[in-house]
Amino acid sequence: MIRVLVKEGLVNQPFIDQWCTGYEELVQYAEKFTPDYVEKETGVKAEDVIAAARMFADGPSAMMLPGQSIPHQHNGCNNVRAYSLLMALTGNVDNVGGSSFDDWPKDYIRWDEGYTRTFIDQQWFNQPEQKAKRIDREFAPIWNEMQVLCSPNALPEMVKAGRIKAFAGFGANLLIWPDPAEYQEAVRNLDFSFATDYFYRDETHHDMDLVLPAAMNYERYAPFGVHGRKVSARKPVKPLGECWEDWKIALTIGAAVTGDSDRFFGGDPVKACDSMLNDWGTSYAERQAMLPNVNVCEWFPAPQKEKFAKGLLRFDDKPGFRTPSGKIEFFSSIQAKHGQPGLPVYVEPPKPTKDYPLKLINGTRRPYITHSKTRDDQPYLLELEPESVINMHPKDAQDRGLKEGDRVWMISPYAATKVRARVRVTILCQPGMVDAQYGWRGDQETQVMIPRKNWDPISGYPCCNDVCIEVVKADEEKKSA
Repeated sequence: MIRVLVKEGLVNQPFIDQWCTGYEELVQYAEKFTPDYVEKETGVKAEDVIAAARMFADGPSAMMLPGQSIPHQHNGCNNVRAYSLLMALTGNVDNVGGSSFDDWPKDYIRWDEGYTRTFIDQQWFNQPEQKAKRIDREFAPIWNEMQVLCSPNALPEMVKAGRIKAFAGFGANLLIWPDPAEYQEAVRNLDFSFATDYFYRDETHHDMDLVLPAAMNYERYAPFGVHGRKVSARKPVKPLGECWEDWKIALTIGAAVTGDSDRFFGGDPVKACDSMLNDWGTSYAERQAMLPNVNVCEWFPAPQKEKFAKGLLRFDDKPGFRTPSGKIEFFSSIQAKHGQPGLPVYVEPPKPTKDYPLKLINGTRRPYITHSKTRDDQPYLLELEPESVINMHPKDAQDRGLKEGDRVWMISPYAATKVRARVRVTILCQPGMVDAQYGWRGDQETQVMIPRKNWDPISGYPCCNDVCIEVVKADEEKKSA
């Protein structure tokens, strides 16, 4: 699509010239991605690629919003970057109907979990000596530089190396990672670990030293809500039993470990929220008194477009964007700094083979199933779907002699064991693909089919959608077993 925009003169050249860098490098790289090449690589018809690019440029505005399946592959971060650059190329940045930046107070950093720079002490986190100490510095150096949150994906290696001795898991789910057994083993080898959750999940919790009951959403004070320029508080009900909300648990631990109770608000979530709200000229009590109304916080600036041109995005008040160059970088200087291609380079994913001819899409959802929280611990939901179900196109099912409801085995080159499921035959699944849920227990757990040797080199995310598998009908002996 980028190539079509350039070739047909559909880019917004004045915007590119003033607010972007690396355009010529991007144009040169995009040259190989002809519509015919894309059709052979993806199955999307060449004329559809051209039509999509023209529609995107025709406007009057356009934007993109990627789903989770796009990042969870080796090209994940660069996939999202390439999509995002479509908006920069057409000038659909912070305009009506395009990609917008919210009108937040200057210190609000939504992409770091919605907190203020002062609350998370961003200045301390960004000190080079602190970045150099972080356990994800070698595994995901780009993530390490850009994010306050630490990447946990190399947990087994970090535990083996003695770099992690203790683990605090808030809603932790060890079944989300490739080869979950390695993470379960890592938890067993820690000096101390605890989890806090709504209910007991054996696969995650059985090796924890403590499991703390967590307050539900309607039993907690934090966090407050931000809805555009409106800010809301809560009037929670009293938590049942010994349940605490996660902010109270975290703040109490912080105070105990550091001996600095004031820094962690005495373990009080409302005081923690007020440390931000007071800077905005309001308070938790004031927002509570407004309920059920949710009113505008006057500290939030009035909505404006093209904030980048007015010095409203950068912390130094200069026009531009929060990038090293102050411009939208088609060629990322941060990626290049850490030895990765500066452009959103496409790396060919694993291709189907004779032995493994189907591409696996791992982690699809059902309306009544959420991650791994509603399997063998939810009898009513198991009445709706008692076994893992995969979707398969009718042609692929016919080629394998499969019909609706047949029990099958999924076979991966990375798993020592087969994975059991039942098949749903549907045109909602494309030919040559299989989509499966993750989070089922025992021989239905799909995460064992995902290798841990392959991570997105930029984000450190696991590549759950870069695996080719085969699906075979289960024989009667195994079926009866």
